[in-house]
Amino acid sequence: MKNEMTVAGYLKSRMEEIEIEHIFGVAGNYTAPLLDTIIADTDSPIKIIGNSNEITAGFAADGYARVKGKPSAIYVTYSVGPFTGLNPIAGSYVEKVPVLMINGAPTNKENSNEKNVGLLYSHTTGYEFVDIHMFRPITVAAERITNAAQAPYQIDSVLTAMLTHGRPVYLEVTEDVWRANCKTPKGTLSSGKGHIVTVSEVSKAVTAAMTLIKSRPKSIFWAGIELQRLGLQDEFLELLMVANNKHAKNNEQIHFITSALGKSCISEEHPFFDGCVTLTKSKINELVGDDGVIIGIGAWTIGKDTENQNIRSDRTILAAHEGVFVGSEFFPLVDLKTFIEKLTEAFNATSKFNLKGIHPALKRLAKIQKTDNSLGYTPFFKELEAYIKKEKDTVLVVDAGFPLIGAQSVIIPERNGFVAQAAWLAIGYSVAAATGVKFAVPNKRVMVAVGDGAFHETCQAVAEHYANGQNTVVFVLANGIYGIEQYLVNPNPFRKPPVEYSDKLLDANYHYNEIPKWDYSKIPEAMGGIGRKASTIIELRAVLEEIKQKTNDNFVVEVSIPTQDTPEALWPHLNSTIGEDETENPNWPPESKY
Repeated sequence: MKNEMTVAGYLKSRMEEIEIEHIFGVAGNYTAPLLDTIIADTDSPIKIIGNSNEITAGFAADGYARVKGKPSAIYVTYSVGPFTGLNPIAGSYVEKVPVLMINGAPTNKENSNEKNVGLLYSHTTGYEFVDIHMFRPITVAAERITNAAQAPYQIDSVLTAMLTHGRPVYLEVTEDVWRANCKTPKGTLSSGKGHIVTVSEVSKAVTAAMTLIKSRPKSIFWAGIELQRLGLQDEFLELLMVANNKHAKNNEQIHFITSALGKSCISEEHPFFDGCVTLTKSKINELVGDDGVIIGIGAWTIGKDTENQNIRSDRTILAAHEGVFVGSEFFPLVDLKTFIEKLTEAFNATSKFNLKGIHPALKRLAKIQKTDNSLGYTPFFKELEAYIKKEKDTVLVVDAGFPLIGAQSVIIPERNGFVAQAAWLAIGYSVAAATGVKFAVPNKRVMVAVGDGAFHETCQAVAEHYANGQNTVVFVLANGIYGIEQYLVNPNPFRKPPVEYSDKLLDANYHYNEIPKWDYSKIPEAMGGIGRKASTIIELRAVLEEIKQKTNDNFVVEVSIPTQDTPEALWPHLNSTIGEDETENPNWPPESKY
C-alpha cells in the first residue's frame, strides 16, 4: 500500500534521515532482512561494513561516531553477537558516543515454542529476553520489536533518545517482523538536547563563576571532551579570545590545558595551549596555587584525567553533564553552549580586573640524548611527534596503558587529531576503532599506537584496514609484558635501581603479566599490508620515511621497547609510587618461597 513500508524499510529510512552512513557488524540471518533492504536500494547512502567480530565492529562504530560527530550503527545476531559486543557499547555509553545497536532476534513463533515446549533454538540461553536485559543498563533507550504496527513508535523513540543524549541505544527486532508492513514515517526526528534549560540557573552559575574568578585571578581553562562531542570548539575559542583581549595585561593571559580524554579537542599548536596533563591535586597546585582557579569547560573528572582523585574544591569550576559546579555550589540544568556564551558575555561586560600571571610553561618531553640509538617510549613518541608535525593530516589513535601515558605529551596540531578511550580504557580499542575513524575522515591518515598485549585483543582489525583499502599504520609497541598492570601492582622492576627486597619475587616482572611473543611484522602476510620492524631510532626513521612515501598502503610496524622501560611521565613517580604489593602492611614483603 502507498502509505505502508516494511519495518526494515522504516528503520532504514529513519537511519538515513539522521545521517547514519556506516553500519558495522557481522552477518547473521536474523538481521539479513535489514541488510537486504539496504543493499537493494542502490541510492542509499548507508554503507554496510563487514568486520572480523562484534568487538571490532563495536569499536569501529565508536571510532567513527566520535570523530565524525554523527551517529553510527552496529548490526549483530542474537545473543552470540551482542554478548561479544557488550564491551564496546559499554565504552560508548561511558564516553557518550551515539551508536545504534541493531540486534536480530528469533521469530515470535520460535520464542513461543521455546517457552512452551522447551525447545532451545540456536543462540538462545533459555533465559527470556536476556539480550535486552543486558543492554538496558548501558544504553539510554532499549526496545524489543515484536509487532509491526508498534514498530514505528519504538524506532522513533529509540533514535530520538540517541540524538538527545548522544549515547548508545538498542533495538531488538524479531526476524519475522522485519518484512511485515507498517506505516511510513511521519514528520522528522529531532533532538531534545538543550530544550530543557533553566535560565535562572545559567545566570546564577555565570555570576558565581565570575565572582570566583575575580577573587582568584590566576586562572586557567581546562578544555574538555564535551567541546568535541557537542561541537563547541569555536565557542570555547571565542571565550578564550574575549577573556584575554578584554583583560590580558603585560602578557598575563588565561591559557588552557587539556587532559587525556579531551586531548586535541582544540589544536595543540594554539599559542595559549599549555599542555595535556593529569590533573592531580599536586598538578593543580603547580598550575594555579592558592590564588587561582581551574575553569573546566566540558571536562569530565574521570579517573585517568585526575589520577582517581576528587579534585573538586574552592579552586574549581566544572561545567559539564548539563550542570555547573562552582566550588561547592551546584547549578543544575545548565546547557554547556548557553553557559559558554553567557560566560563570554560576562567577560566582555566586566571592567578590567588584574590577572596575577600565568604559571610557568609546562615541561615538554625531554630532548633525549641517546648514544646507543635504542628505542623506548619517549624516543618513539618524539619521532612520531616530529612526523605528525610535518604530516598534519594525521589522526593518532592510542590504546590504554603505557601507550596512552606516553602519547599524552605529543603535540597534536589538528583539531580532533587524537582519539583514545580514556575513560572506559578497554585494551584493544585502538586497532579496531581505527577502521571507523578512517571512514569518518577518509582524507586523513590514521596511525595507531598500541601495546602488544592490547594488539592481541583485536589484531584481526588489520584485515579490515586492508580489505577496506585503508592506509592505516599500526605501531605495535612490543615490550613483552602488560606494563601498566605490572606498574600498578609492583613498579619495582621499572626503578633504576630497584629497591632491594628480601622477597626476590619483587625484583622481576610477574610471569602472569608476560605476553606470548608474536612476530608482529608478519601479521600483514596473512591479513594484508606491509610489515616492518624497528629496534633503533634510525630504523624507525627509515620506516616513517617509507610510510610517508607509500601513501596508499597499510602497515604494521613492530617497535621494540625494552621490558623495563616506562613513559617519561612516570619517571618522577617511580620512587614515590607504592605498588599494591608494596603496601606498608607489616607482613609485606613476605619471605620468599623461591
